[in-house]
Amino acid sequence: MPYRVYIDESGDHSYSGLQDLGRRYLGLTAVVIHQSDYSPAVPRQLEDIKRRHLPYDVDFPVVLHRKDIIQKRLDFWPLRDARRAREWNDDLLNFLTACPMQIFTLVFDKKAHVDQNKGVLERAYPRCLVALLETIATWLTLQPDSLGDILLESRGTKSDSDLQRTYESIMRLGTDLYAAERFQAVFPKGALLFGGKQHNVAGLQIADLLAADQAKLAIQEAARPLAHASGNFGQRLNAAIEGKAGVNGRSVIQ
Repeated sequence: MPYRVYIDESGDHSYSGLQDLGRRYLGLTAVVIHQSDYSPAVPRQLEDIKRRHLPYDVDFPVVLHRKDIIQKRLDFWPLRDARRAREWNDDLLNFLTACPMQIFTLVFDKKAHVDQNKGVLERAYPRCLVALLETIATWLTLQPDSLGDILLESRGTKSDSDLQRTYESIMRLGTDLYAAERFQAVFPKGALLFGGKQHNVAGLQIADLLAADQAKLAIQEAARPLAHASGNFGQRLNAAIEGKAGVNGRSVIQ
């Protein structure tokens, strides 16, 4: 496939505790990269950054995880040194700025959904995924190479199976906005792809880095309440990729 769509989540997919702003939203961020741009350059550059700044074992390479980076824990303990953290941040942000990717973020406001729909509620993750794929499909149809496939971080056998059924349904029946044939034209594969952290997939690691702060930015742009704004690292991260999320690149639904 010319394009691969790497998707990771931020937030909470359950409907409990929605008065807590930290649990109100579910966000999905997709990093879309043409495979001729991605391989081998993007994985190699990301591994080079890890080698320069972190303890590195070629058999068990460090896998980037935003929360661990911010808390400077586990393999990211060298970042407790201010100079090394500054050099790491500069290299990582320069890499993201140069990375040839398009970014899409879809946030589902679960509390607003509950308030609006007093009866049957839609499952949060599938609802968010369908809306995200509608946006990406629209973008893909405008590209010269309009075909893509979709790789998500695995969330366990049951969750992955649920998402696969959702995908098969929209491929067969379409959605309120898209006929099935339009989805099939840009996503010809009949199945989603899933990768775990142990697979060290560069595209999924980039999506992990971006998801939380892109979701916060989408919430702020939609003028909805937010528990905590992005910190310094998140603000710099969003600035580094400014312009890679085009028209409708970030949105909030309910």
